[in-house]
Amino acid sequence: MSIISQDIISNSKIVINQDKELYSFNLDTILLYNFAKPVKKGKVVDLCAGNGAIGLSLASKTNAAIYLIEIQKQLADLSKKSISDNNLDGQVFSINDDLKNIQEYIAHDTVDTLVCNPPYFKVNEQTAIKDNSVLAIARHELKTTLKEIISTIKIVLKENSHAFLVYRPERLSELLSLMVQEKLQPKRLRFVRSSSQKDANLVLIDAIKTVKTASLKVEPDLVIYDENHQLSKEANLIINGK
Repeated sequence: MSIISQDIISNSKIVINQDKELYSFNLDTILLYNFAKPVKKGKVVDLCAGNGAIGLSLASKTNAAIYLIEIQKQLADLSKKSISDNNLDGQVFSINDDLKNIQEYIAHDTVDTLVCNPPYFKVNEQTAIKDNSVLAIARHELKTTLKEIISTIKIVLKENSHAFLVYRPERLSELLSLMVQEKLQPKRLRFVRSSSQKDANLVLIDAIKTVKTASLKVEPDLVIYDENHQLSKEANLIINGK
């Protein structure tokens, strides 16, 4: 049975329809929304969009046309409902298809900003898909791979335009290697820790498409909880908008 809820990321004022039985946005989504700096006009793509939470919320930051690319129909349908509920039909567009087919909808070298919260985990014999196949596909590389995602970003992104991703530190070397191969130069990198004593469990990356070399800035870590196990001041501002 579907359990539909409506949630808002931080102070975006954009209502996101979610099915708690399928997949819901989490801290990764909120952090990427805050980290991304979309162009004010032009074309924005949310790749591996899920229910469209990031792309839809970015409508509060930009007047650009926003395209949500999601292979799973159940999640794409939720994004379509959110587009309608927020009266964003003229700005945000949901595309329910495999990212391999993206050029049927979006020409190469035409995207001004791209955001992506890709599947984090490789497929292995422990990958659980029976109980919740939608969640499994969102989390594991069952329908695409990191290499395919980075290649797709390179194809559609304009020269000197930015892509923003959230990923796992344990696969960071693989991610950066693939990016450089595809002429996507990392410009900003920020690690996220649940507390100052814990290892980083997320990393935010801002990359630019360029044939030139680019200097990489590693920003101060974002620590979610302080020593009193309360949200840090910065994390509270990002998550709750205050």
